[in-house]
Amino acid sequence: MKKLFNVVVLLIALLTVQNSCFAFSVSKVDKLILNSKLNETSLIAVSIKNLDTNEVVYEKNSKKLLHPASTLKIPTTYFSMNALGDDYLFRTGFYTDSENNLYIKLGADPFLTSGKLKTAIQSLKEKGLKSFNNLYIDDSIIDKKEFATGWMWDDDVNPYTPKISAYNLDGNVVRVKMQDVGDGSVVSSMSTDYPMSVFSTVKTGARLDNVEINRFNWNNPELVEISGEMTSLRPVMLPLSSMRRYFLHTLDKAFEDNGITFKATQYASKLVPANAVLEQEITSSVKPAFSKILHNSNNLYSETLFKVAGACKYNSTGTETLALAAMEDFYKKLHVNFKDVVVKDGSGVSRNNLVTTEWMTEVLEKIYKQKDFEKFIEYMPQTGDGTLSNRLHDLRGDAWLKTGSLANISAISGYVKSQDGKTYALTIFIQNFKEDQRKVKKFEDEIITLIYNR
Repeated sequence: MKKLFNVVVLLIALLTVQNSCFAFSVSKVDKLILNSKLNETSLIAVSIKNLDTNEVVYEKNSKKLLHPASTLKIPTTYFSMNALGDDYLFRTGFYTDSENNLYIKLGADPFLTSGKLKTAIQSLKEKGLKSFNNLYIDDSIIDKKEFATGWMWDDDVNPYTPKISAYNLDGNVVRVKMQDVGDGSVVSSMSTDYPMSVFSTVKTGARLDNVEINRFNWNNPELVEISGEMTSLRPVMLPLSSMRRYFLHTLDKAFEDNGITFKATQYASKLVPANAVLEQEITSSVKPAFSKILHNSNNLYSETLFKVAGACKYNSTGTETLALAAMEDFYKKLHVNFKDVVVKDGSGVSRNNLVTTEWMTEVLEKIYKQKDFEKFIEYMPQTGDGTLSNRLHDLRGDAWLKTGSLANISAISGYVKSQDGKTYALTIFIQNFKEDQRKVKKFEDEIITLIYNR
């Protein structure tokens, strides 16, 4: 009996030490936040949960609706992964019908390149398919809304937010080469023969890059000015104003090079008939897209997969509305409530998104408890990877985190395994700050390190 009493006392003592150790870590987090300059002028929201005990161990402003930025890619990508499955293939098919018409059925393939398209058309020629009556494009896989709700008008020239389309090609951007003409002035040249006018007033020799891109949509969307200063010459990636126009231009050139002709080339949109014959197909596996979304925060891939997931769920043309409905239905089965949050896109770029750190941490918890968690965590970036390439190197192998950045907004969300072997889900949102993003992200890292070291 005395031995049993001693064991009980020992267990109580151990639990007391563990709890006091964690309380010490929590007090350090609280002190770090309260003493920061960010806390004086900005809004900091934090939610941390022990996934082994389901205990919320720290929260601050965790019920405030804030912008999640690209951390929203965690719930949207997990939904897309389940809706599409690892075996899903993006398909771009070339079909013929009994009336000698050629159909191209688009798959909104974000991996599709001009080179792959030209190779497929060359294969048609090699099969002896060189003359057709009409060419039709089946672009019904997703809708024609190229920007998500709440995207900013000036994202139009941001290479990280290209327009999204069934006509995805070459990442929906073109490469503009910058060349010094000898007097500090820089001229530009295109990486493609696509008819776009780009003129440069850029100068070199500055201490900091200060390059501005303007597209004159009110006059001619294919007229672009690149101005400002560069420290040294580098290419400029420019989003396309019309993927359909670029796609059809690439098609025209490939058909011409291979001597393939049409009696009429109206490029009318038309569904592929049920009895059409598949002559050639370009396929891309969806699996690498998950890593591109979570590791590199690629918005083209996240928005495309989101809409395509909605299309697959409802066997219809993929739209933002269908994707959101399908995702809400998916998470309802995991007992995640969408009633008190606002989600408007698949990438987190939309300024209309409003979620709480508490909600994000709940999503992380639900994912953690699913059978496919180990598969999902493989797509999450570890420290030292992707957008975490210069952060938290000491935590590699113990932290899987998705970052988020918009103007005056920073966020991070994911999983951390502390030194005592416990696994935590955590989310940090910081917004309305004027400081350099790097300083804000360093502050996030300090909070995460305290949890890891507890």
